[in-house]
Amino acid sequence: MSSKWAEELSLKCNIDPKVLQLTLEELSESCYGDAKTSKEIIEELTLSCHMNEKELREFVQEVSRNCPMDIKQLKEEVSKAEGSKEAAYKAIGKTASTVR
Repeated sequence: MSSKWAEELSLKCNIDPKVLQLTLEELSESCYGDAKTSKEIIEELTLSCHMNEKELREFVQEVSRNCPMDIKQLKEEVSKAEGSKEAAYKAIGKTASTVR
């Protein structure tokens, strides 16, 4: 199921499906995230914020470094970024600081 999701998203954002799948796995495992929420975050980052492969990987690595955090709150904060990469990155700090 996640491979089909990755292939469909790849057509929209021009990022290798394998990268999307690996990113999904890492984000799902980070901070005890679930696959559904992680997919929504990745979709927001790639489609609204227009992150490329490198930026997406950096974002997920930053999330991993800042755990623990509420992944659902991260999703809400990323959605509030309304396409701004800078605001999406700030969402990590906002979300991480609420759990610590």
